[in-house]
Amino acid sequence: MRACILVQGIAFCIIPNTGANPPGDCLSSPCTMSTTVRRSTHLSRHLQLLREQRGLSPGQLAVELGATNPSRVGSLIRCFELGEPLSDHWLQAMIRELQPDPAELRRCLERDEAEAQQQLELDRQAWEAWADEPIDPFLTIRSSPGAGMVRKVPRAFSTPRETEEDQTWARQRAEVWVADELRRCPHRGVLIWSRRESTVFEPHGLNPCRRTSSFNNDNSGPGSTGLSRPRSRSTRAQPRQPLPEAW
Repeated sequence: MRACILVQGIAFCIIPNTGANPPGDCLSSPCTMSTTVRRSTHLSRHLQLLREQRGLSPGQLAVELGATNPSRVGSLIRCFELGEPLSDHWLQAMIRELQPDPAELRRCLERDEAEAQQQLELDRQAWEAWADEPIDPFLTIRSSPGAGMVRKVPRAFSTPRETEEDQTWARQRAEVWVADELRRCPHRGVLIWSRRESTVFEPHGLNPCRRTSSFNNDNSGPGSTGLSRPRSRSTRAQPRQPLPEAW
């Protein structure tokens, strides 16, 4: 007899332990799980309790799971119990071996998901507050990964503006200044206008592309601001903006 539960799109099937594992890396072939790592709290502590009730050390449990390197896998199990990530392969194997009650497993997963959503909202609020803090615009020139130089944008362009029209004018003029600074430069440059807004330039100041940052996902590519931040963000390219004739 098999019990299957689905929580947040992840299927767990608990199969009676007959001493033989089903084919593949999942608990049963109809309920394939992703290979992404998971971080758990209530779930990991519940599985730890089941392990201890059987009188198994993490290394002994790894042996029961068929690990070829019980010491290493035992360490992974113990780290998971303390809150570190664990691959879906070993998570599935632990559930199959320890046979948790499906209802309790569901409760653990739901509590983990609820707490994760609460933390995500706190992180989002922290990022939004950080992103709204004013900064002095600057140009960063990246000659190689992890190396480059920073130049301040002239105060004539970067002083606070009262209207959106003035802000637009100031940013366009700053982009003209950046293009001129990069004209003889063979490296990519990024104008950091704020913690949300930036403009990416190809070498020699060509092909400016404005980008807007948000909290959603981390972006470490050429368009990232390089600013220290409390949480990840995504950078979305905007349609190329018309620049003044002086460009």
